[in-house]
Amino acid sequence: MDDKNVKKKGKDHTTDEENTSNGKPVEIKEPVEQEEIDYKDKYLRALADYQNLLKRVEKEKQDFVQYANERLILNLLEIIDDFERAKATVKDTGIELIYKKLVDLISSEGFERIVISEHDSFNPDYMHCIEAEPDGKRIVEVRPGYRKNGKIVRAAQVNVVK
Repeated sequence: MDDKNVKKKGKDHTTDEENTSNGKPVEIKEPVEQEEIDYKDKYLRALADYQNLLKRVEKEKQDFVQYANERLILNLLEIIDDFERAKATVKDTGIELIYKKLVDLISSEGFERIVISEHDSFNPDYMHCIEAEPDGKRIVEVRPGYRKNGKIVRAAQVNVVK
């Protein structure tokens, strides 16, 4: 019989010499204990994956809602432009009131109008030139531009004239 391996009640036990690796004791676990550790590890990993999935789905849902709201507001900007033109031609407090409510609505959603003066130089980052004269120096705004959280959502349409 080998001195190093001793059978005791159906389980393999090894001597202290075999339980060392580089001089450090190595703990030998029963197969059932190791299985339990493996299952627990797999469970914790699956739980973490599930929690990450929930977070990702929630973020995608928020992004979708924000995108849908942005598209709706962009469509409202066309209506605001129409009210602005109507307000310039007809002096009516009803039109003015509706215009103000629409502007307040888009402002509450984080949209802000890009302010352009005629002394500004042309900037392609937030301006879209629809007509230009040679040696044009003055900017005339045709349609206002808007930004949300610093991001341009609609460039201002401008004419560059003398």
